Amino acid sequence: MNLHHSVFKISVTNGLEDILTYRDEWNRLLKTIPFYLPTMTFEWQSAWLQANSSLADHLHFMMIRDRHNTLCAIIPLFKTRSQLFFSELDVYTFSGSRDQIKTAIICKPEYQLSVIHEVLHYFYEQRKDWDLLTLRRLSTRKADDVFLERILHKHRYPFSIESVLRIPFVELENDWESYWNSRKKHFRHEIKRKTKKLSQLGNIEYEVFESPIAGERFENFLKLENSGWKGRNRSSLLHRPGLMRLYSILSGIQSDYLKLLMFNLNLNQKTISSSLCLKTPHGLYVSKIAYDESFNKFSPGILLRLHEIKYCFERNLKIYDFSGKEQRWMKSFTDRGHYVMDYIIYRKTAASLIRYLGFTKLRPLIKHSHLTERFLKNLIDE
Repeated sequence: MNLHHSVFKISVTNGLEDILTYRDEWNRLLKTIPFYLPTMTFEWQSAWLQANSSLADHLHFMMIRDRHNTLCAIIPLFKTRSQLFFSELDVYTFSGSRDQIKTAIICKPEYQLSVIHEVLHYFYEQRKDWDLLTLRRLSTRKADDVFLERILHKHRYPFSIESVLRIPFVELENDWESYWNSRKKHFRHEIKRKTKKLSQLGNIEYEVFESPIAGERFENFLKLENSGWKGRNRSSLLHRPGLMRLYSILSGIQSDYLKLLMFNLNLNQKTISSSLCLKTPHGLYVSKIAYDESFNKFSPGILLRLHEIKYCFERNLKIYDFSGKEQRWMKSFTDRGHYVMDYIIYRKTAASLIRYLGFTKLRPLIKHSHLTERFLKNLIDE
C-alpha cells in the first residue's frame, strides 16, 4: 500500500530561525483548516519553541508539500529520550505535547491519513535514529481510526494506543438563552442561588482582557493560581518555569489567528476566580484556571466558566472547549466530547520491542498487581 509517495515532497527543518521563516505559508495553510486548534498556529508553536530554546538542537519539523509545491501539512516533532531499565530509547514526539494535550498534525482533515501514511514510510524507510514515534490524533471519525489501524497492521508496524482521553466541549448552537435553558433545572437553581449569596457580600464584576496582557495582570494570575491546591502540589505555573515562560510569551501576542484572553470574576474589586483561554476565530479553549479557595462554597470557577460561554455566544464563536480531561463537574455544561489518543509506533529494535511487549502483552495480564506496576514503570514512563 504505497500511497502518495510520488505526490508529497518532504523537507525537514531543524533550526528555530528557519522555522520562523514559514509564518506566511503556515498561515495560508491554517486558512484551509476549519476549526483549527490553538496549538496548530504559528503563534503557539513559535512561543513554545522560544520558551523551550534548550531543545532547539532536537527540533524535527516536517514540511510536506503537494505536487504544486504548496505547503499542505506540518508535522511539528522534536527528538527526546525515554528511560527503559538501564538503557534509553530515542523518541520522536510532538512539540508541546507535554504542555498541551491537544497537539496534532497541521493539515486539512481529509489529508490526515495520507500524510500519516507518508510519515510512517519516511521514518521506517529513511530514518534509523529512533525507537518510538508518537502520533497524536484527535478522533472525530471512528472510520479514520479504524483505517489508520489497518495501515499499521498491514505493514506490520508494532503499535499501542495510549493516553486515551475524553475532552468535553460545548457546541455553540442557537443563542445564550437557549443554551442556559437547556441546562438541568437543579444546576440553574444552584447557579442563581450562589450568585445571589455572593452578591450579598458586595459588588460582582466580570472582566476580560485580550493579549497583549499587562504584566501586572499576568503576575496577579500567577499569585492566585499558586495560592491554592496547585501551589501546594507544585503544579502551578510558578513551579513550572518552562510553562510559565510559554504563557508569558503568549500573553504578549497580537495576531488574528490566536489570542490569549484573561477572564476575571471580581468581588469588591478583588479577583476571586481567573482563567487564561486561547481564542481562535472559531472558538475559545480553556487553558489555565485559578480561584480563591476561601470562596469555594460560591463555586467561583463555575460562575466564570458560564461567563466565558456567554462571551462566546456574544461573539458568534462556534466552540467552547475545556481542553482537558473530562471531570464530573463538566457534565453540567455539556454531554459532548471528543477523544485524544496517542498512537505509539515502535521501530523493530530490541529495546523498543521490549517496551511494546511489556505494554501490550504483559501489562493487560497483570495490570492490577502492585508488583507489576513497579516492574513496568520503566516500560511505560516517558
